[in-house]
Amino acid sequence: MKPFVRILLGVLVFLGVAMGGALAWAWSEDRPVEGSVSKSFKIPSGESLSVTAQRLADEHFIRNALLFRWFYRLWEGDGSFPSGTFSVPGGMTLREAAVYFRHAQPLQIRVTIPEGWTATKVARLLEEKQVVLAKDFMDVVTHPEILGGLGDGLDTLEGRLFPDTYLFPVGTPPVEVARTLVQTFADRTSVWNSQFSRQEMARRIVLASIVEREYRSPEEAPLIASVFANRLEKGIALGSCATIEYILTEILGRPHPKRIFFVHTQIPSAYNTYLNRGLPPGPIANPGMTALKAAFEPAQTNYLYFVVSDETKGTHTFSANWSQHEKARESYLATFVSKG
Repeated sequence: MKPFVRILLGVLVFLGVAMGGALAWAWSEDRPVEGSVSKSFKIPSGESLSVTAQRLADEHFIRNALLFRWFYRLWEGDGSFPSGTFSVPGGMTLREAAVYFRHAQPLQIRVTIPEGWTATKVARLLEEKQVVLAKDFMDVVTHPEILGGLGDGLDTLEGRLFPDTYLFPVGTPPVEVARTLVQTFADRTSVWNSQFSRQEMARRIVLASIVEREYRSPEEAPLIASVFANRLEKGIALGSCATIEYILTEILGRPHPKRIFFVHTQIPSAYNTYLNRGLPPGPIANPGMTALKAAFEPAQTNYLYFVVSDETKGTHTFSANWSQHEKARESYLATFVSKG
């Protein structure tokens, strides 16, 4: 046998033995860490696989960071790694840990935002659900430019925090929570973007926020919107009790009133639609689709007034003139007094 052949065979044998030894070592290391327990583990966005693997080893989820990276790349291919907060099981082998992180989904918090809530109420809910701190969320709401294009030209995100059910990964930054709500609003209202100017879109959103706080029966939302649209066209003050409630609770920080009295309608404020004609300077709540559709597509009526007809059902009587309105109001008051 020629010398170079013997050398080549020797090298191959050595490599085979070394590889076999390495594999044997790897398999011997592929066992759970003694005493490892399930707990949460946060992986920041953009953190490298090597850093994550070492932290997993340091926190006793895995035995060997190097082997974990090898197993992970073996199954994942490009070595990309998820981010977020995960509930990582204890007692996993290296291979099991690699498979787990290949398919793992971050922990998420389910939040349902009701229609008609103000930004401050939304912020408190998000804090109660442990999504973000209320103060941090309101910092974004009052600085909409943080959202870039979604916040351009806005003074506040009030009115654009779309009411819906959301799943937020644990640890989502406040700006991303706000972006999700505002982007959902933008998606749901995009159908009207081509029909209205940016300024008119803003006006309709303010109108929708008032309609949202005034209607209880969805069928009446377009009628209520028509009343306000007609009053705006004729230069008549809107006279919305919802705007007075906003002044009392959001601006003055008082408890929600059981009823609105005359003295309340005399509070000096740009949001007082009894003292000022036209729309208030901004939305008074975050409207849902019923109110938005009503504001963008109000019913075609000659109504200028409405008054509650049945508090239990939340229905109203609509009138085209003051005389009709007074009769409807007296009828309601008579019913109210008789019940009392």
